[in-house]
Amino acid sequence: MAPAYGRRDGIAVEPVGDFWAAFSPVSGESILLNDESAAILEVLAEGPATTQQVAAQLALDTGDVAADLHDLVAGCWLTLIDSGLVQQLALDPHVGP
Repeated sequence: MAPAYGRRDGIAVEPVGDFWAAFSPVSGESILLNDESAAILEVLAEGPATTQQVAAQLALDTGDVAADLHDLVAGCWLTLIDSGLVQQLALDPHVGP
């Protein structure tokens, strides 16, 4: 079973030069994000999703192959969770690992 992730309420994301600034009301701090992490937050604005689902949506948006994006997305979760921007939700029994 794959975990699902959800964007926390009340975050703000704004472009800042070559990066994105994201404010988390959970931590009370702002963090600079790369394009990939900002894109993940954009996908999660539509609702909770698994790594596989986020990679698939990003692939549709970029023309890349979802399987190629899976590891990139998986590598972003820890930073997004630790910064208070995303939370891991219950396991999704309908989606494989």
